[in-house]
Amino acid sequence: MNLFAACSPGLELTLEAEVKALGFKGRAVTGGVVCEGPPDAYEIANLWLRCATRVWVRVYEVGRPDELSKVSLGAYKAKAIPVALDCPPRWQSMAERTWGKSSSHGLEVMLREDERERCEISVDSSGQLLHMRGYRQETGKAPLRETLAAGVLRLGGYDGTSPLWDVMCGSGTLLIEAAWIAMGIAPGGQRHFAFESWPSHDAKRWEARPRVKAPAGPVPLLRGTDLNSGQLGVARRNAKRALAFEALTLERMDATKLAKADGPPGLVVANLPYGIRVGEKSELQVLYTAVGASLKQAAPGWKFAFLLQEGEEALGLTLDAVHEVNNGGIRCRVVTGTL
Repeated sequence: MNLFAACSPGLELTLEAEVKALGFKGRAVTGGVVCEGPPDAYEIANLWLRCATRVWVRVYEVGRPDELSKVSLGAYKAKAIPVALDCPPRWQSMAERTWGKSSSHGLEVMLREDERERCEISVDSSGQLLHMRGYRQETGKAPLRETLAAGVLRLGGYDGTSPLWDVMCGSGTLLIEAAWIAMGIAPGGQRHFAFESWPSHDAKRWEARPRVKAPAGPVPLLRGTDLNSGQLGVARRNAKRALAFEALTLERMDATKLAKADGPPGLVVANLPYGIRVGEKSELQVLYTAVGASLKQAAPGWKFAFLLQEGEEALGLTLDAVHEVNNGGIRCRVVTGTL
């Protein structure tokens, strides 16, 4: 089974590590990871990949448009289901003649030419983008996609065995992703996928597939603090729907006036304000300076991973790495280091 797992720009190497951890062969390319796995690889990938946005199954390769007439999509498309084509103009006419007129909905079929002008045909196995985990019914002012949240955690080295503290937890996205990692919960376990409607889908095999893996050990302290009590309420309700509430500790606290952390060091995370959707850029430098000073006093020795757009120097922290990422079309960075 050959797959292409797409991801947000900047997370390709992180996703490659995830793919290999599932036991697949994987190679990072621009926009995602080319994968090779067993016949049910698309089920495993959709269920367990935390950073992927979509999983495409690569089904055929042809050299000329007229060869499309011999390509059957019967294993993936019932006769009454239309196709939603994404293909180069010179392939469009023959593709529609073979599989039906392109629609705005239906089985998503992607055709891509390589440098040899051969065309690779892929079908979407995911349906809704994979950041739609199935639990989040409420968001904050600047919602963070779950797939990027998982990327921030992995770039920070989080594996679910150490404490984690989100000092601006908002609606709880980073916290819930961390809880699912620590608890061994599959990110796709509470939703449906496009492949469930394929004629070739083995429903009994899919229903029997485990959605939880045994965690590496006891769930560590997962702490979320925020100045906005309303956002903490959203985080609580999201966590309950995600079956992660019991693993979290939530409390109201100003990120510029943090109380000292107890226990062993872990990872501090935050989706810091950008000055685009929340606040003003002119205020960010003052805020970042105050947050950085507060963190150094409250959590010395802790690792950190912060998502921001720019201005990381105002934090006053020593950075080990800066990772360029994309957050909803906004070019951002994940900065990591030790307090």
